[in-house]
Amino acid sequence: MLLTHTNSVYSEATTLLDYVTYPQYAHLVNNGGGMVVKQGIRTACEELVNYVLKGQHGATQGTFEFLRECTESEFCKTGLILAAGGTHWMGHLTTVKWSDQYPTYRIPVMAENQIYAGSIANKIGKFEYISTDATSCISGHSAWYTARNMMKAGALDTVVVIAVDDGTSEDYLSIFGEYGLSKLVDEENNPDIVKFRCGQACNISVFETGYSAWSNEHKPLAKIEDMYVGAEVHNTPLGISPEGTGYRNVINRVFTDGIDFVKTHSTFSLDNQIEEVILKETFGDIRTVNYKLRIGHTMGTSTAVETALAIQEESGRFLSLGAGMGNVFSSAVVEIV
Repeated sequence: MLLTHTNSVYSEATTLLDYVTYPQYAHLVNNGGGMVVKQGIRTACEELVNYVLKGQHGATQGTFEFLRECTESEFCKTGLILAAGGTHWMGHLTTVKWSDQYPTYRIPVMAENQIYAGSIANKIGKFEYISTDATSCISGHSAWYTARNMMKAGALDTVVVIAVDDGTSEDYLSIFGEYGLSKLVDEENNPDIVKFRCGQACNISVFETGYSAWSNEHKPLAKIEDMYVGAEVHNTPLGISPEGTGYRNVINRVFTDGIDFVKTHSTFSLDNQIEEVILKETFGDIRTVNYKLRIGHTMGTSTAVETALAIQEESGRFLSLGAGMGNVFSSAVVEIV
């Protein structure tokens, strides 16, 4: 599967977007948790999509034109997958009880994601397949995996994946703050406290089979050589098992010989230490790269935007890993062209 186009918007510092604060630091909550956002303002997910389509706020120009060209080609069957993370999106929330062990979660009615997927597809062009993916923090990879399987089956020639999520909603901030995973106000400037920041991002990527006349017209940026999405049995959906069964599963199911480095998931929590142990046992002293300290944890789009950053900034062949709440894991072996 060839990656022929990728474009993202994400935050590396607090900047102004259309006179509102870009939410790199909007993860800050009252000490001990709570529902108060101390700094920043969240940007609606559909606005992030529009920024990428229009080439605004750090995204390069030409994505909308590239997508329109793909969807109007007579040479290919095209699909679109909206990977939305599954929570806090489009501003419509409903409250459901989870369990006595975890706080109340607010999640959107999933049909709203599909309605938006259809709406954005109609604006871009013609699609023979439209769907959504909500697989927590690996939603980007999960959608890529579906795209790969659809193309291997011959059902589609080109797949557009839009990955976006609202990692700075009050509910995310409350959950991660209360469980000690993201930085609190008085921890922000303490270099000895290494936790992740919550941020927002959107990535739009286009994948093609590499075997059609249409694909030959586009210069590939990378080849997705192998992928796998899996799960593990664990008693909490907020973390991973101490044995790292999910990571081992997705690493062992792909061909990793000859990789030059690993793009880690790295949440800077206990989960991070488990990931490091597994990588050490599997690959020895291999180089790793991580983007969460730089752009924040962007939730459902993290595996997509971080893999795209590695493709744009590194060289060689690498393994991209992801882990998500709900006991889900992902791996992708990528050759940068």
